[in-house]
Amino acid sequence: MLKQQEKNPQPLSSENLLNLRKERPKNVHPVERDIRTWSKDFLEVPNAKLNGLPPCPYARKAWADDKVVFSINTGLDGLMEEVRKFNDHDYEIVVWAEEDLPDMEYLDGYCDGINELASVAGIDLHLMVFHPDYDATEAGLDFLVDDGVTDDSLSYCMVFVQLLSKLDDAALYLEKSNYYEHFPDDVYEALVLDRRRLRNGNGQS
Repeated sequence: MLKQQEKNPQPLSSENLLNLRKERPKNVHPVERDIRTWSKDFLEVPNAKLNGLPPCPYARKAWADDKVVFSINTGLDGLMEEVRKFNDHDYEIVVWAEEDLPDMEYLDGYCDGINELASVAGIDLHLMVFHPDYDATEAGLDFLVDDGVTDDSLSYCMVFVQLLSKLDDAALYLEKSNYYEHFPDDVYEALVLDRRRLRNGNGQS
């Protein structure tokens, strides 16, 4: 029974984790631990193809300021709950992670739909999908492949829930530093310009 519990830890919502922000839990969920490792050993490491910047230049500060919370194995209902209450708290990012993998195209379309609705409704929010079935090399992003950084025994997808305005402000700044120089045109269009159109659509400046 104990082994089964260790293999399938209970779902963790951001509400539960917010109560522990002052005292870091001793038993960190393996998925959370893996994501923290991925951030430290990949997202925060300078990359020559990104003009010497890390893949996520703002990750280290977000961790340091304790502005990241997790929702793990809570299903799509859990994701929607995090979207609903996002503005009720002071964190900057919710990392929703799920080991019961949904189809990549379904999850992508699901989150695209929420992003479109948020834009129409004037809600400053954006969902960004990470799925293990996405082939970065095939997309021309071989310099963003993170082989050997994470635990191969774990398989999970992620959705980052963040403010659309902050994402686009960061992209505007990064564009000036040639951060996106090596991104294929279609990827740049999807990651940056489509997101900016959503922002403009909801009246953000």
